[in-house]
Amino acid sequence: MKKRNSLLVFAAIVLAVFLISFSSVRGKSPKKHTFPPTSSAWTGYNSQLSHYYVAPGYPGYEAHPRYLGELSGSWEEIGRQYGEKAGDLIRMVYEGWYRELLAVQGSPEAIVAYVHQEETYYEALVPEALELMKGMADGAKDDLDESAYAGVMTNYEKILMINSYFGLQAKPPLASAALCSPSKEIHSCSGAVILGAATKDGKTIHVSSEDQHFFPQEYLVTFVVNPRDKSAHIFTVTDSAGEIGSEHAMNDQGVSVSGYAGGSVNVMAPTPSAPFSGYRRPGLDWQVGDFYAVAFADSAKKAVELLTVGRPEYRTKSGKKIVVGKCSKGANWVVSDKHEAYVVESIPADQNGIARYAVRIPGDMGEKNSSYIVSTNNVEAKYSCNEGNRCDTSHPMSQHGNSTQDATAYFGLNGTGMRFWTFMWLINNNYGSITADMVKQWRTAHYVYDMAGTKHDSLLIEGKKVALNLVPEIATLCWHANGPAGVDTYKGVDTYVTVSVAQDLISYRTRGRPCEWVGPWDALNLNNIP
Repeated sequence: MKKRNSLLVFAAIVLAVFLISFSSVRGKSPKKHTFPPTSSAWTGYNSQLSHYYVAPGYPGYEAHPRYLGELSGSWEEIGRQYGEKAGDLIRMVYEGWYRELLAVQGSPEAIVAYVHQEETYYEALVPEALELMKGMADGAKDDLDESAYAGVMTNYEKILMINSYFGLQAKPPLASAALCSPSKEIHSCSGAVILGAATKDGKTIHVSSEDQHFFPQEYLVTFVVNPRDKSAHIFTVTDSAGEIGSEHAMNDQGVSVSGYAGGSVNVMAPTPSAPFSGYRRPGLDWQVGDFYAVAFADSAKKAVELLTVGRPEYRTKSGKKIVVGKCSKGANWVVSDKHEAYVVESIPADQNGIARYAVRIPGDMGEKNSSYIVSTNNVEAKYSCNEGNRCDTSHPMSQHGNSTQDATAYFGLNGTGMRFWTFMWLINNNYGSITADMVKQWRTAHYVYDMAGTKHDSLLIEGKKVALNLVPEIATLCWHANGPAGVDTYKGVDTYVTVSVAQDLISYRTRGRPCEWVGPWDALNLNNIP
């Protein structure tokens, strides 16, 4: 009875903070923020954007991500410029995610305790990220001080929370014994790198997508970073406002990095006596990893080094030999430059609580002429490296969530496997004639290829023919399903999709689902920064 009463009290608290937020948002007069105009070349648009879900009391999404311009100076100065130009959007992302995470973590104190664990980890691995976040908190102060949840944590902790959002989606300890948590997560980010031998013009194409629910992730910003730090590079990224790395970033050396949720099978859970163990142990969040690698790598190989073993200063200060990569559980990073491509697969804790990583290269999965590589949220490497950085085949990373584990009733694959093999077959079948425009068209796909290369377009469900993008258990490259089969709730899944071309230093991007995009994709060229 006591447990039931406590649950009722908690539910009442969550309802109360939602109502406070609703009235608070509706009652605010908008604060003016100064930022550059949207590029006149961005003439494309999402024809269904007005249908995308927005929480009550919040404004609809702008036609394009807000362009913040070129942010320059020290990391803290860059962060301050970011916060000043996008504080209103940062506040909305914070409020949306805070309400969501409160229901998972149970209290603001639990959220704050987690983000300070992450802060300590970044002090050794990438202190520049913390400088950037502190600047963002200062720049967005006026907006964050007006939040319905202004007093539950400091503004700096709010920015840390935004950049720890995916780790905080994983539940705190539930059992006294350390167990492997079941995988009930549904992820849908996906991407690939197609090297010059497989493309029509010999240029490297890197495609990726951030696939989540629309509110509040669709409050997007995009910008160019030009740091004073002589060890860093100019780069561009599109973020949910308040993030520093998000899902895809590209620098002026042609290095692109995209990040995804990774392995989620046979990953150790935390315990009450060790609440920051297992999948809750401090580590490199997938989207902060995008920032870290793209800011400091001059090649794809260097980016892999940063994401797997870190800089020498990290190893000296932390005493660790590898980087602990994580999302809610594992994390994948796809890395490329003009000539090379890799997939880094990481988990924070295996069945024995040991962090592991592996690196896949083109050809490992039978890719034609070793000229392309694909990653969704699956892990496929046939080996792994432990925390002593000892690598062998006795513990293959593939046991932590390959494309056929926990398969659905369809095609012998799980959702991430469907997207993985769809990309693999599209590249194989079009080898040598692939262009950036062709890849953009692939991202509108409402069909699936299975492992054998058979294409599937629809299913009969309760006597009705249903397109695969509207079947909840099936994940197409352009996926719509959040509700019953055949129903589009407009609550997710593609927040944005990016296609970058290394030799041209151009990133193309949609807002929302590519199948709904009309006209040319938004483009940002690091050779000609607007």
